[in-house]
Amino acid sequence: MSNGNHRNNLLILVGQEGSGKSTTVRALLKETPSSAQIDAEDVGQVNPWQMDDAFVQMMWKNVACLTRNFWEAGYRTVLAGSFLSNLRHYNAFRQVLPDEANVYIVQLCAGKPTRDIRRAERPKQSTKKWWDMVDRVDPEDTTFAAAQDDFQFLRVDNDGRD
Repeated sequence: MSNGNHRNNLLILVGQEGSGKSTTVRALLKETPSSAQIDAEDVGQVNPWQMDDAFVQMMWKNVACLTRNFWEAGYRTVLAGSFLSNLRHYNAFRQVLPDEANVYIVQLCAGKPTRDIRRAERPKQSTKKWWDMVDRVDPEDTTFAAAQDDFQFLRVDNDGRD
């Protein structure tokens, strides 16, 4: 995965809820030597639930700290998902992750019917009303694909796949 410029790699999976980020991170971990996994859905669970700017910034700092800790422990590739929505979020996150690294962003895309089936089948319980609200406030992003930035980008349409 490294292009030789840096010794550490960060692969960030982005996409709408139900697009397969958590599943893909778990699958990639098994196939990637010297790697570690961060799923912000697990790291960012709080009670009461909140998603304001302060919480999002705290989550970015937590993911950045965990990433650095894994790198310092010798895990050269960190696979992280479920914590960025768009290029603006990435740029803010990059400010709290000053370490030099090869950054790869993989955007997983799936249509609403596929995402709804996945959301219904996963252990984390939610409702159709929740899914529809999340889809309204978090539409599929196009800012990563259009950017010329410090990362490599790949969009994967996994509609209908498991």
